[in-house]
Amino acid sequence: MMMEKKVPNIENGTMARDMKELKDLGKQMEHLRDGLELAEDERIADPIQLDDAELKKDK
Repeated sequence: MMMEKKVPNIENGTMARDMKELKDLGKQMEHLRDGLELAEDERIADPIQLDDAELKKDK
């Protein structure tokens, strides 16, 4: 007997809904601070996310 995977009904809200919102997000990304700018405020950047293949390659 095959078990069906239950997926919740996902509502749109985590992605840009229209071109205006997409352009606004692009403008926000242009103004993101780099590592040196974050260091000046004694902050650190988010860690880089690696997938399993990259982790195994480094070992």
